Amino acid sequence: MKAFKAIFFLFILAAVYVGCVSDSKKIAADKTVAVVSPKIVSGDFNGDGKQETATLIKPQLNKEGTACLDNNCMAFIRFSDTTIHPISIKHCIGGTPDNLGDLNGDGRDELGILPDWFTSCWRDYEVYSYKNNEWIKPVAPIPTHCNQWEAKVKPIEKDSLNKGYVVIRYSEMVKDSIKTKSKIVSIK
Repeated sequence: MKAFKAIFFLFILAAVYVGCVSDSKKIAADKTVAVVSPKIVSGDFNGDGKQETATLIKPQLNKEGTACLDNNCMAFIRFSDTTIHPISIKHCIGGTPDNLGDLNGDGRDELGILPDWFTSCWRDYEVYSYKNNEWIKPVAPIPTHCNQWEAKVKPIEKDSLNKGYVVIRYSEMVKDSIKTKSKIVSIK
């Protein structure tokens, strides 16, 4: 009976080991996919009434993941509608594009992104609007800090009371602490 229990225990231990190895391979594969798969968002970015997808294409990094293979660390946002010009973002190693909705009332969704970088919790949130077949920045870059993102504070929203204005939420160093502040600004 002891031999049966020992064999049964070894069988269970082997099954658990195989399951763990399988799960760790799956997790490793998922991590690989997460690193190389593009971030995609959809919206009507050119105002034609049809949904397009926007995909962030990251620059290639060296083996150590400490530098870009090109000197600019240039990422691109490309669109499923190839008539929409791509957005080039300098000093960006990743990030997720956001469909911000139609912030300025022109019938086109605005696009936002917080570019990832190697270091620093301070990063500018960028907003883009497609006008006259080119991308413009309808508001100045919004300075943000990790604290703001960890608290899930949106950096920009349409001002429901004032047409043509948005509410900007930004991070600022005040004395010895970082504060999230807000202001209302016009949008192009």
